Amino acid sequence: MSKVLVLIPSRMSAQRLPGKPLLEINNIPIISHVFNRGLETKLGEVVVCAEDQEIVTAVEKNKGKAILTGKHHKNGTERIYEGLQKLKIQDVSHVISLQGDEPAINPEDIKTLY
Repeated sequence: MSKVLVLIPSRMSAQRLPGKPLLEINNIPIISHVFNRGLETKLGEVVVCAEDQEIVTAVEKNKGKAILTGKHHKNGTERIYEGLQKLKIQDVSHVISLQGDEPAINPEDIKTLY
């Protein structure tokens, strides 16, 4: 049986809209909405990989799982790779990188990637 891991890269220093992950929709941060969309797929474990402690704290406050990654990454793929290394989860067959700024993404669309 294959093991799927959904990882969500996130950072506060976006060029176009700094602080975007913590902007709220219905009193819930955007990053937590994205985390919940990942859970709704029921594909596997969902983890936010964030370079900012504020994001980790917000995700955990909303009952999600997040880890802190370095600030040196050039892109989300590098952040995902560090997160995968830090998590040390064995036997992962698929890693889905879910963009942290898509709070309205349809979980069924995510499932088509698998």
